[in-house]
Parts: sequence; C-alpha cells; structure tokens
Amino acid sequence: MEEVLNNQQVRPGDATQFMHAIFSSDDEMMTFYLTFSRFVNPDSYLVQCTDRKRLEDLANVLRSNVVAFNAIHSYKSISVKEVIKGFGMYMMSIHISNANRQQGADAVGSLINCVIDTTKNSWQFRKMSRANYMHLENVRYLLNRLNTEIDEKEDGKAINL
Repeated sequence: MEEVLNNQQVRPGDATQFMHAIFSSDDEMMTFYLTFSRFVNPDSYLVQCTDRKRLEDLANVLRSNVVAFNAIHSYKSISVKEVIKGFGMYMMSIHISNANRQQGADAVGSLINCVIDTTKNSWQFRKMSRANYMHLENVRYLLNRLNTEIDEKEDGKAINL
C-alpha cells in the first residue's frame, strides 16, 4: 500500500484515496471495522472468532445491504400501470369471492403505497447504499491486506526451510 504523504494527502490515482482521508492508518481502520462488526453482528463476539472471520461476516452483511439497496433502486422497473391492469383482470374474474377481492384490493393498495414511499425516499436509499458500498470496499481492502500478510509469512517460512 502506498504511504500517506506528510500533508495527509495521497498520491493521485490511489485506489484507497477515500480511506486515507478518513483513517490515518490501517490499524485505525481495522479497529474501527472490528468495532463496527461488534455493532452489526454482536453474536460473533459471543464465540471465539478471529478478526478475519469477523471482517468476513461484516463484509457479508454489507454486501447484503448493497444488494438490498440496489433492489430498491430498481423501483422504477415496477410499473404501477401493469400492476393495476393485472389486478383489474383478477377482479373481473367471476370465480373470486368478494372476500378475496377485498384481500386483493388491500394487497395492491399496500404495494402501491410501498412504491410511492420508496420513490419519496429514494434519495436516502441512494445515500445509504453509497455508505454501505464504501464500508464494504474498506473491509475488502482489510481482508486483502490480511491475505497479503499471511502470504508473506508463508513465503518467509518457505525461504527459511
């Protein structure tokens, strides 16, 4: 990893530029994400786990969050018009009881409310998605660093033999 310059800036093009703006060292970042892991997944602290395992678990949670937020971003693909058309066809069927029609109307109403609420808050979902993605990238960076350190230790052992 390229070292941070004395004035706390990184060389242009450094992939970890955002990380260096927030954290002064890899150790500081590691401490932050292990603490963050404790909040996100407190169960991992009830059993004996390695730091790597805790970071992997945190990465899985963050990855799942990113996937969920990406699904919310696709709300534009939900066509309310098509939902209403399909629902209209369902409601016109003579084989459906009035009770089932009422349940169907409630379900479609809830779906439309969900779509409307999602579109109203889409800016917040984008913001949360970006934050999750940045955390995920930082955790991936730490896991890569741990892998590199393990590989270097194994290479050192092989040379000493």
